[in-house]
Amino acid sequence: MKRPTPFFALAILFAITSPSFAQRSADWSVNLTGKAQQIILQQLTGVPIVQTDKAYIGIDPTGQKVAWTVERKAAKIISAAEGYDFYNMAGTPFVLINNNVIESRSGTAVISKDKNNYKYIDDYEVIPALNSVLVRVTATGGMLRLYLIGMKDARVAWETDVMKPSLVTGMNEEPEEEHVDVPLYTTLVSSDHHLIYRYRKNLAVISPQGKLLWIEKADPAEVMLSPDGKKVITVKALVTGIGNSPVSVRYVTKYRSAKMQAFDLKTGKESWKDDIKADQNIRWADAHPDFLTVVWKNGCNIYKYTTGEALWKDDFKGKRVVEIQPNEKGYLVTFESGYKTMQLDKSGTAIWKKPQMVETDDEDADDLPEEGNMDVYQYAKGKVLVDAERVRFRPAKGSGMKKWRMSLNAGSRIAYDDSLQNLIILHDNRLHLVNPDKNQQVVRSFKDDFENLPAFHTIEFRENAYFMSSPKEFIVLERASEALTHRYYVRPFDVQGMFLDMVYAELATSQALLNCKAGRNAGTGAWKAERASAGLLPPGAGNTELKKAERQWAAADALEFATALMPPARVEAFKQSRDFAWYFTKDKGANVLVKVNKDTGAEADKLIFDDARPVYQVDEIQRRVYYASKDVLKVF
Repeated sequence: MKRPTPFFALAILFAITSPSFAQRSADWSVNLTGKAQQIILQQLTGVPIVQTDKAYIGIDPTGQKVAWTVERKAAKIISAAEGYDFYNMAGTPFVLINNNVIESRSGTAVISKDKNNYKYIDDYEVIPALNSVLVRVTATGGMLRLYLIGMKDARVAWETDVMKPSLVTGMNEEPEEEHVDVPLYTTLVSSDHHLIYRYRKNLAVISPQGKLLWIEKADPAEVMLSPDGKKVITVKALVTGIGNSPVSVRYVTKYRSAKMQAFDLKTGKESWKDDIKADQNIRWADAHPDFLTVVWKNGCNIYKYTTGEALWKDDFKGKRVVEIQPNEKGYLVTFESGYKTMQLDKSGTAIWKKPQMVETDDEDADDLPEEGNMDVYQYAKGKVLVDAERVRFRPAKGSGMKKWRMSLNAGSRIAYDDSLQNLIILHDNRLHLVNPDKNQQVVRSFKDDFENLPAFHTIEFRENAYFMSSPKEFIVLERASEALTHRYYVRPFDVQGMFLDMVYAELATSQALLNCKAGRNAGTGAWKAERASAGLLPPGAGNTELKKAERQWAAADALEFATALMPPARVEAFKQSRDFAWYFTKDKGANVLVKVNKDTGAEADKLIFDDARPVYQVDEIQRRVYYASKDVLKVF
């Protein structure tokens, strides 16, 4: 029996009303400039872009035609891999081609090397508060230049030269970036739209019109604004550089030192006569509306924004302070990772003779993480505490529950379902479901032949199930029956950039989730833990001791803004196309694309391909399949 051709397999992809499928021709086709190498979906607009050995070609699916063509550089055409002369700018309607920012729908060059006289593009950052993207380039002579580009009108709002970085990179300097990457909200925006921009050891403020107001070699590990928006407050970095930092991807971690400084937002003049100098390196700082909180390992104090002077005569001595809140008597300090409290008067003097303990049946106070980084999940029958090395259950007094603990490691993954208060943990070839209020044994464990749990990156909270996925593997856990379905697909080869990008799932599920929770969690610092609802994170990533709810707002705003930029028809189509996942694998000797139902784990379809490296792209949102053969693109 003759095996179906790839064209037949693609044609049946979205035919769902009949058990048998009739072979049909493509709905339309276009001729390409050059031989097709791959098809890329722009991550926000959904515009299909065909990479050939001669050009990048944007397709207009509505008009069924080629929308634009940008020729490739001769030196780059030998590579068929995305990333050499092309970059998909996630969260924006733009792509980079030959170091030019291109509007993906029109093909218009918003900025280009030739027109704007720069050498190459280094990086970019989405600025939701300004509906814009900030692009950093290296200009002629090595000058660092910034462009602020409007996301809706695709126009340059302003450009400014900031500084000329040193060409020498020492062990204690951050390395030059070799690829474009997206910093996560390192740039702050004041209420009157001034940009507070960081680059290596430098801190700069740029006016709403794009004028560089000042630049200072402040070497900040952390930057925040005072509540009135008039001061830029920094925690000075202790050390920088690969040799002294934890593992990070491209962006080098900066540790906090014991020193804090404040600068006038518009002039850059130091606002305090003396810097704040803590007894030890600062663990976290928080811009409370009435005072600046500064916490170190064994103590804390609060300070005036105007002068930087301490409001308490003596520092409060207590390990791992997690919260300082004003009340009628003065201030209530919570410390020892949430298990001790002390009431202070308005001068910072302790009122109680000894700290008050939070009631618990578990008197064992060991294993607290020395430097915090603990996620705390509160239940009626106790608390579940998660750090990078373990998860523990501390029963509430009178609950009748027993304490429980489990070791974790760097490969463990965790997510939290706020609606049902279920904590999902992937660890040691098991899936663990934690909910002390529902399960007397605290944790339910499910074991299967999981192939690579650390590779799992996404969890979807479906109506009746949890769907967890990695590039080659999925798990479906039904909520009611707790039945588990698992499947691992061996790929014919390592596919990259061929299928629907996960950014759409994040846009659809994360934005509403983050918006509704950011207000409730203001001051809890649980923004990363909440983001686990869209992504499986390493344990302890929530870092609930850091009071950074504003970052959660920023994440929600970014997702909301990105969704608004997506064409309305595409947004609506996406809402109706979230029920399936796709995996490319081998089946009985054939290369197949498997369609999996996210609610049940059942395989809904298998599409056979003659080629282990087919040039195609599935746009499930708009229900189209693009298939390229030589210099022709066919669309089904």
